[in-house]
Amino acid sequence: MHDELNTTPFGQHPLWSYGTGNPGVGDGELSGPHAAEENPFNPDEIVVAEQYGNDILIISRSTREMRVLFGERGVAGSGQRLSAAHSAHFMPSGPYQEHVLITEYQGEHRVMILHRDSGEILWCHTGLEAPLEAIYWDDDHIMASDRDHGVFKIRISDGARLWSFDPLPHRNPFYLHKLNPQFCDSYGGDLLVGYYGPDPVVREVDTRKSETVWLYGERHQQGSGDLYDRLSCPVRALRYGINEHGGGLTIIADERARILCVNEDKELVWELGGASAERLLTATPHMVSPTYVHLSRRGTLLVTDWGRNMIYEVNPFCIPPQTEKDAYLFKDYATTDQFADSGIMEARGYRDKNVQVSNAEGSGSLQWQLLGSGDARDWQIIHSADVHPGHILSMPEVLMLPGQSTHLMVDRPWNFIMARAKSAMAGKPARTDVYITMRR
Repeated sequence: MHDELNTTPFGQHPLWSYGTGNPGVGDGELSGPHAAEENPFNPDEIVVAEQYGNDILIISRSTREMRVLFGERGVAGSGQRLSAAHSAHFMPSGPYQEHVLITEYQGEHRVMILHRDSGEILWCHTGLEAPLEAIYWDDDHIMASDRDHGVFKIRISDGARLWSFDPLPHRNPFYLHKLNPQFCDSYGGDLLVGYYGPDPVVREVDTRKSETVWLYGERHQQGSGDLYDRLSCPVRALRYGINEHGGGLTIIADERARILCVNEDKELVWELGGASAERLLTATPHMVSPTYVHLSRRGTLLVTDWGRNMIYEVNPFCIPPQTEKDAYLFKDYATTDQFADSGIMEARGYRDKNVQVSNAEGSGSLQWQLLGSGDARDWQIIHSADVHPGHILSMPEVLMLPGQSTHLMVDRPWNFIMARAKSAMAGKPARTDVYITMRR
């Protein structure tokens, strides 16, 4: 166990961790932990919601002692047992201050407040079908996510649902994060929501107007891998710090092996983990399946890794930089006779960019373009073939016959790279892959 902040890269060890890496319900083991955060009144205490352990745990950082606050470890049920706990938080204020607010995703589908010492049920709400998260909103209200029906503001005194938010198309809301605009940590909203499922995004909402004021993950282009403004399974987002205009940075736990930090303009600030382009496999050894990130009082990140059956604490200033990454801008894309945009790779800070283009066997010839941008809005057509290194050429579309392939080395410092493709003739589609690898 490491208790002091240091400059050792997380690739070697975390500052603190709990769990053996193997699922279990014995001492020192965790079984599918889904969320963990520290007690704001006693940072030595960490509360953990275990999905497969079916319980709520309290763990001491210093002694590593663990006690079960609610549930029977490894046994799902009703009453004093839980079925798939997904969130747990100490209430910071109000009549239930220092007690623990939890959600039960299966079983009786309860949202409960438990006594911090005895685990006695002090308050219970059963009006949601699949509650994944509940957070303190103010002294008489909580905000809760229901996977199938959106987000609800619930009055604690009588259980009344006073506000709901479920914009079309319906997405599955998971973890919630309250923003405080008076402290300049928002982009105009007061709630961050991570949505997983077929249309994954992170949404900042102004609950007073029921409006979305910021969205990350809205670009649903072709391709695969860790592409710009694109997410796989975002379950948690939180706001971190304040920039010169207010608003700060957004940390996103993308359950497919990645935690990333972006600014208001959606530019990548740092990332931990990541997935390869072809099969979405873990590309770094840092994590397996992160589901929750909590900002500790001393400025570190407490990560819940559901796939690794561990929780661990890392110093955000020591996150190792990625030295290479890859993605499919187009992946097995069947063209039409109209240009379509690919996914976008953020290439900031990468010196060598190798782009490979292929037209799979078929009847159609392929026309394609490679474009670069400094801001992901204004694009220029680029290539480096048969010209001096780094030269920009406003070239016509390059025609590629069926079965042909080529590659380009891009050495200009473009911040973003994108491809466009279409069939050379109407009614004769081509099938193309455009793959990019980058190294610092």
